[in-house]
Amino acid sequence: MKLSTLLYTLGFASIVMSAINFVEGKQVPEGEKKNDKQHDGNFIGHWAPTFFILGKVVEDREHRKQM
Repeated sequence: MKLSTLLYTLGFASIVMSAINFVEGKQVPEGEKKNDKQHDGNFIGHWAPTFFILGKVVEDREHRKQM
């Protein structure tokens, strides 16, 4: 498996994990855990752009090496 594919997969996985945490936080009754889950979901959601940018950089380097 190429490194770029792994980074793109991690980007999509972080989006899914973010959505799951955020929705779980919405379903918890009022309290401390609700806010923690929602904040965790937002935090994990910020990873996706980083993984996608790194994936593109690595993909460009992989393509350049093949030339």
